[in-house]
Amino acid sequence: MLKTRKRWVSLLVAVAMIAALLVPFAGTASAAATYSVSAVTPVTAGTVATPNTYLTVTIDTATASVAGGSTVFLDLPSSPSGYAWTLSPGVANAAVVVTGAIAKADLTFTKSGQTYKIALANASAGGTSTTSSFSVPFTSLTVPGGASGDIGVTASAPGGSIFANGTLVVATAATGAVTLAAESSPSLSSGGGAIGVIDIKESIPGSLVNSTGSALKLTLPAGYTWTGPAVGALPAPVWGAFAVPASATVSSITANGGRELDISVTLAAASTSATGAVFVKLAPSIAIDETVAKLGDVTVTVSGDSTVSPSSLVVAGYGTYSVAAKALENPTIVAGKVGSTIGKFQITEGIGGSLIAGRTITLALPTNIVWSQYPVVDTANSTLNGLTLGAWAPVGSDGTTIKASVTGASAAGTGATVVFKSIQVTPAVDFSGNVDVTVGGSEGLTGTLTLGKVAAGITAAVSTSPDVKIGLAAQATGDLTISEVAAGNIDSLQNFAVLGATYLTRTGTGSQATITVNAPDGVAFAATPTVTVTAGDLQLGTVTSDTGIVTIPIKSNSVTASTIKVSGIQITLDRTVPEGPVVFKIKGTGVNETTQGTLILAAGESVLFPNSATAAKVAAANVITPAPGESTGTAVFKIGATSYTLNGASATLDAAPYIKNGRTLLPVRAIANAVGVSDDNIIWDPAGKVTIIKGDRVVQLTIGSNVLLVNGAAITIEVAPEITAGRTFLPLRALAQALSASIAWDATAQTVTVTF
Repeated sequence: MLKTRKRWVSLLVAVAMIAALLVPFAGTASAAATYSVSAVTPVTAGTVATPNTYLTVTIDTATASVAGGSTVFLDLPSSPSGYAWTLSPGVANAAVVVTGAIAKADLTFTKSGQTYKIALANASAGGTSTTSSFSVPFTSLTVPGGASGDIGVTASAPGGSIFANGTLVVATAATGAVTLAAESSPSLSSGGGAIGVIDIKESIPGSLVNSTGSALKLTLPAGYTWTGPAVGALPAPVWGAFAVPASATVSSITANGGRELDISVTLAAASTSATGAVFVKLAPSIAIDETVAKLGDVTVTVSGDSTVSPSSLVVAGYGTYSVAAKALENPTIVAGKVGSTIGKFQITEGIGGSLIAGRTITLALPTNIVWSQYPVVDTANSTLNGLTLGAWAPVGSDGTTIKASVTGASAAGTGATVVFKSIQVTPAVDFSGNVDVTVGGSEGLTGTLTLGKVAAGITAAVSTSPDVKIGLAAQATGDLTISEVAAGNIDSLQNFAVLGATYLTRTGTGSQATITVNAPDGVAFAATPTVTVTAGDLQLGTVTSDTGIVTIPIKSNSVTASTIKVSGIQITLDRTVPEGPVVFKIKGTGVNETTQGTLILAAGESVLFPNSATAAKVAAANVITPAPGESTGTAVFKIGATSYTLNGASATLDAAPYIKNGRTLLPVRAIANAVGVSDDNIIWDPAGKVTIIKGDRVVQLTIGSNVLLVNGAAITIEVAPEITAGRTFLPLRALAQALSASIAWDATAQTVTVTF
């Protein structure tokens, strides 16, 4: 029985709790009013706004319990502090709009602090449904700084009032922003002048406003001062309006030593929702102290009470009358290729008028590179500002230098920038390194522009470099490979001709090109070697050989970089070939386009680079035996002694060496033997002339003459040959060097060592 009672108690408690949750939120039981605004106005924090809206109270007078003395209290938010407002008409009812059963005389408005009390003295309730209302306009709303989001008016009504409790959003607060932009940044000289027009725009009304100082501060860098605009009212806005135009001013241009321009917009003068956000154009000017100011951009620092962006602004450029040239590109081109395109470059003025009409600019290429297409102005990427240049023309007859004249100067202010493109040059086949263009001329422009790099179009290598001997026929060398660095570097057509009288250019047609393998003098190919393409798709014609040249015709260019292999090479060396490497040179129109055409220069050459014909070279063999009748070794002579050593063995002289005028003289035969010449190649002429032959060198001396002839070329020596004790004595050093021997003098031992 007890348990049953406890269950009933628990059930009653649960029912009681559920019943409590269903009781409605307590309020004014008789409230029959609703609140609305005609528009939720956007306002700016820290400003006084005109909401331009009506607060409307609507009452259902048919069902409401109308009681005289119904009141409601309206309050703005308490945080952040500083809200203030004015409802019109205040205590006068002239601006109130009423409908239905409510009369203006029934309404009273009183204000205590920032709280408005609205009292309704009477409202007639009818038997049918009647809606009555009254609308009160705002005249002002002060929004404190820091406010953001919805601004709500709180309605509080005592019990029994016809009015309701609640909160009504009447405005939305935002932090307004001001943006600045420079319409241009003209170039100025030391005289200063007008800078770019500065656009000042509000994001919402009231964004441009003072709080404690200036709405905006525009500060110039050191060396610059403001000379305008004049202190006074800001220019009339392009759109929008200040509430009090005369109070929106340029308040100072002299602060901080004249570097700071201050703009003041008081709270009372700020734009409002009624006048609209403003857009003002400011046209300042500056002076420049050239002893302090730095060249380059003139950047204004932006600050102030307003929320402003950006924090800095480029309004001008400061330059002097100067001209500079700069390389923009540096591509790699192929040696020996006609009309190769090099990089762009630009010429820039410090300020307008730096390039003076009538003066010239010259461009000079390195030796062994010539112009193939003169620079062309890239109008799409140039800023000419009235600058004009005459046509480029050659200077001299070697094709390396061109010039152009300035025919029209650029306008004052921003200097011109001229970009040049489509520049082509032709480098010699053996040139390597940078295409360094030297800038000069009467304009005073100087410098060096690296506009490209020249690289070899092919490489050459041998599998081995065997030893070979003079006098033996058909000696084998290693296999030779000729490889393209890139596809198309070996040409199939001789398709170039003269352009004008200074350089070559492509014509598009021509005869078949060839590659030649050239052996040195005295070396002949014993038979035509086998030539094949081992990589890539280059096509060759029928290979031929003639003494020291193998000719390889090129039928078509490659699409894939190709390699040519020359195998089965056999060579025969005559007696004139010196010891050392046998160097094959790779030449021909297929790898060297500069030999094609009929260019006639001042010296009468029929090819562009007459001393530059080899595209690549390689040592294919090594000669290990001297020419017949010659020997090699070392000889040591001692002053005053008739004995000497030759290749370690003792030998005897007919007469001892002696010194005259600081030079060592020896008997002619001793010197000749010492430098590897046999007796058969020493020829004595009774008229007093001595001829000595070693390999491809012929040396002649005459008794009493200070002139020594080497292969017919005259060389003056300090001591003349002479006859002493019936023997012909010759100066050792002069003769040894003429025959490619080296001399070492030991002053302590008084010995001379000859190495040959």
